[in-house]
Amino acid sequence: MFGGMIAPFGKADYDLASVLTRNRTFMKIRALATLFAAIAYSTLAHAEVRIATVDVSRIVNDSPEAVAKKKELDNYSADLKKKIEAKGKDLQELKEKLEESKVKADSKEAESFRNQVRDFERMRGDAKADLEKRYVKINKELTDKVYGQIEKFAKANNYDLIIDKSDKFRGPILFGAASTDVTDQLLKSSK
Repeated sequence: MFGGMIAPFGKADYDLASVLTRNRTFMKIRALATLFAAIAYSTLAHAEVRIATVDVSRIVNDSPEAVAKKKELDNYSADLKKKIEAKGKDLQELKEKLEESKVKADSKEAESFRNQVRDFERMRGDAKADLEKRYVKINKELTDKVYGQIEKFAKANNYDLIIDKSDKFRGPILFGAASTDVTDQLLKSSK
């Protein structure tokens, strides 16, 4: 009864196969137009965004100021080491002298020696803590200065984004072309 329906404007206008074909064609055209619009937009967006990478660790370690601070810290460490070694040598000599004179463990001389050893251990611990504290302070100062330098460089050269690539194994940069690396330019500007 319904199988022989005739459309008033011809069979092709209402045929299900032709409607689906037209819809698929329309969808393909629409998808291609969307794709071309997305590509055009992303091309324009990428043309406007300037991105660079920088090895912050290298700048912190290789800048002239960092080299000078490292030398200063090394000299301070060497001075502490000399003082500790001299005190250790004095304690070793005192120990040998006490052993030669066969001083009893409960004597005043032995108690004095034990106190000097405790003071020596405290001195070593304090020296180590002081050295670590100085290292952390210097590292923070240098890092803060480098971040400020990077920010100034980015603003002066119209960079929108500068990413740290210091950590090669766990960092956010999986690949960065050498042309995007501004580390050398920043090192030159810090001299």
